[in-house]
Amino acid sequence: MRLFGLAAGLLIAGVLPVAAAPSANVDFSGTVAATCSITASTNGTMKLNPSTGTTLGSEEAGGTRGSVTVLSIGASTLTIGAPSLTSTPPVGYVTGTQTIEVSYSGAPSSGLSGVSHAYTSSQTTQPLGTIGASDLYINNRIVNPSGFPPDTYTTRTVVTCAQP
Repeated sequence: MRLFGLAAGLLIAGVLPVAAAPSANVDFSGTVAATCSITASTNGTMKLNPSTGTTLGSEEAGGTRGSVTVLSIGASTLTIGAPSLTSTPPVGYVTGTQTIEVSYSGAPSSGLSGVSHAYTSSQTTQPLGTIGASDLYINNRIVNPSGFPPDTYTTRTVVTCAQP
């Protein structure tokens, strides 16, 4: 009885070891790689300015801008190439007097909202940090004081995104 009393006293005092509850660790890991991608693109259309007949552009009445969607994780460089005429000019078109230009701007309230450039015929670059998928709006125009004989004119601007 005395032994029973001693054991009961130790149990009440919390001296006897209590078995540990079973446990398991659940770990998670994730790797984020630096990347820059262009996930979608939309072509634009150019219309002739009827009052001058010397500008064919996407910002003329009835024209539409093109766009690309850019995603950047980490430091990236967005390059907007110099535009080029990709269609064969018609007979009578004077290529020596033409200027082909591109302008662009990021969608408002997006990761590209601070990116913009006025019309230029040169390649440009924009540094980027981490941004969620954001649209970049692109306009092209051909200015030719010699005018435009009837035909279809096609320009191209190549947009690339790369890690430095």
